[in-house]
Amino acid sequence: MDPRGGNHEQQARYFAGLAVPDGAALTEAQEELARAVLGVVLLAGLPPYSLEAAADGEESGVGLAPVPGCRHALRVLWRQDATAVLHLPAGLVHAQQAAMHQALRSILSAHQFWVEHGPAGEAPVVLGLTRPGAT
Repeated sequence: MDPRGGNHEQQARYFAGLAVPDGAALTEAQEELARAVLGVVLLAGLPPYSLEAAADGEESGVGLAPVPGCRHALRVLWRQDATAVLHLPAGLVHAQQAAMHQALRSILSAHQFWVEHGPAGEAPVVLGLTRPGAT
């Protein structure tokens, strides 16, 4: 399957399992949330992280990680290219990482995802498809 072909829903479904570093297993609820999150990420023009692409040296993109102790939530992470991380000053790498996490938080909030409150530069935790009370 060509992950670049088709619509955002098809692409999100394709990348949902590949965007989880270390191949961690997702619950059914997390899988549904992963597809929705990646659909929005793709609409925003951001690349999803892919285990397949990482094996070929292309490691940047939006990754997902299960939240320990919460079977319905996902942490949404920006994974920077490892080569860039090696060649940039640590302060710049940290600033870029924080900026991407803030951008992800803003994009997900704008699409009415229920995002856990947390520090602006930290990877956002998505608790659900919609915020409580959102219409």
